[in-house]
Amino acid sequence: MSEAILTVITILGAVLTLGGLAFGARRLRSEYKVLARKLEEVTRIAGDSSLSGDEQNRQRHAVLPPSSTFGDVEYFREWVRCSILEQAVSNLGWPAALTALGVLLSTVASAWGVWV
Repeated sequence: MSEAILTVITILGAVLTLGGLAFGARRLRSEYKVLARKLEEVTRIAGDSSLSGDEQNRQRHAVLPPSSTFGDVEYFREWVRCSILEQAVSNLGWPAALTALGVLLSTVASAWGVWV
């Protein structure tokens, strides 16, 4: 009976770890896509010469309210965050795959070790 319980706990641990890895990767990619899309729209609005300065500000802030404080360049923090997310997303593939493979192999070895 204890062998079955240990095996279930080992497999559950692997499933939760892999689920967390997948959830984090999906959330990272999603946040990057949303932020990049909003920053592209903000840039488009800022370059629209048919709009007055006040109207450009109103539309930009409706798309993406800036988080910068007084004295910061508007949307500076958002551009930095987008660059960081872009780098993280582009470098996610192999490390995530190797982590998943390591979790799977260690889970198989642990479950097998309980029964041998």
